[in-house]
Amino acid sequence: MRTYADRAIAIFLVLGLWHFLCLWYGTDAVASPVMTGQRLAMLISTGSILPHLAFSLSSWIVGLLLASFIGLSLGLVLGLHRASGLIFEPLFVAVSTLPKVTLYPMVLLICGLGQSSKIAFGFIHGVLPIMLFTLGAAREIPVHYVKTARTLGLDYVTTIRRVMLPAMSAGIVSGLSLGSSLTLLGVIIGEMFGAQQGLGFLLMNAIDINDTAQMAAVALILVLMAVTLSMLVRLMTYVFNRQALRGFTPVSGI
Repeated sequence: MRTYADRAIAIFLVLGLWHFLCLWYGTDAVASPVMTGQRLAMLISTGSILPHLAFSLSSWIVGLLLASFIGLSLGLVLGLHRASGLIFEPLFVAVSTLPKVTLYPMVLLICGLGQSSKIAFGFIHGVLPIMLFTLGAAREIPVHYVKTARTLGLDYVTTIRRVMLPAMSAGIVSGLSLGSSLTLLGVIIGEMFGAQQGLGFLLMNAIDINDTAQMAAVALILVLMAVTLSMLVRLMTYVFNRQALRGFTPVSGI
């Protein structure tokens, strides 16, 4: 009960600060919460937001699935093969520090102005964090876990499934959480600079005509998407922890 009360107080404080900024700077700079709610209700009731929301969500989901599959696979391979990891990890860390916006013209030339370029730009943002977190989690697996599995006669595939993956669950979830957020960021940035649909496109249109209510409404949608993502990550963490317990229990009982 205390948790819900704390959340309600936090929301109230945010709304109060938002209203104060609106009064201080004026509606030409910051739309009020009431104006934002009205614009959001209008966008939803007329259905004009739905094609843009569907475009952004589909780009994000496809980009995240690609980033997760490739990032987890490469991270697992490089983490388990320590020599390869030591060689390639500094290169990937160096690449991850580069501003991804500088790669967007190249992405546009290769993928064009359609949805594929937004998926590719989201993928570029998300794949490296997922891979690096997975690689780090694979490296931090205690050696005695693997030795115990070999002593118990488990084959390599079973060792990965029942010992290594449960031990890597925290790192994998952290990588997926960060990677999914950055994938969404990449998709929105891609839509802002070269698209005819999407939430980023709506945001740029609102900036061009100084429509603060639409800017705030789109930003609120993105906040709600981020909150939903956080809840899904918490659910994923819970599922991973349960799988970890189930993964260790059969091994300890052999």
